[in-house]
Amino acid sequence: MDTIREWWGAIMAATGLGVWLIRLEGTSRTALREVERLEKQLDADRRSSSEARREQNEMLREMRADIKRLLERSGSPRG
Repeated sequence: MDTIREWWGAIMAATGLGVWLIRLEGTSRTALREVERLEKQLDADRRSSSEARREQNEMLREMRADIKRLLERSGSPRG
């Protein structure tokens, strides 16, 4: 019984350290899952914005071509 009293502090410290390590592992796993989720969301956002830029560039190309045609039709040679 005296041995337990002598080592009681060390036993409680070791137990506390074990509990703390288990909680730390759980927290790190949660953080890693959140990072993975955010990376997937970022990739999806990049794909979405890339597609939107492609569509916008195509629309601008069409508008330039239309404006060019209109200018060619309405433009009379000045001289």
